[in-house]
Amino acid sequence: MADQQQQQTLPKMFSFKDEGYYTNCTMIETTPFDICLLFGKLRPGTDEAGNRSLVEVYERQVYLSHVQARALYETLGKSLEAMSRPRVVPTPSS
Repeated sequence: MADQQQQQTLPKMFSFKDEGYYTNCTMIETTPFDICLLFGKLRPGTDEAGNRSLVEVYERQVYLSHVQARALYETLGKSLEAMSRPRVVPTPSS
């Protein structure tokens, strides 16, 4: 039981099939078992009446367990907090 409670550090491997994906719209879907993050982009589109406007096109999705989602939430919070702190720029000494 104690082994299950210890956090394991596993080696990390990255296998990017394409370049990074910049998203400017996101959606969240939930079930009792997991959370799905949908990532999309704003694209020009035309509705049935022929009017042009921007539409949200969702192209990527990521499923997370509640445990993974909580860890992501906490990590994003810490990162955003660090980004909002004023940066101290050292001044050159004379």
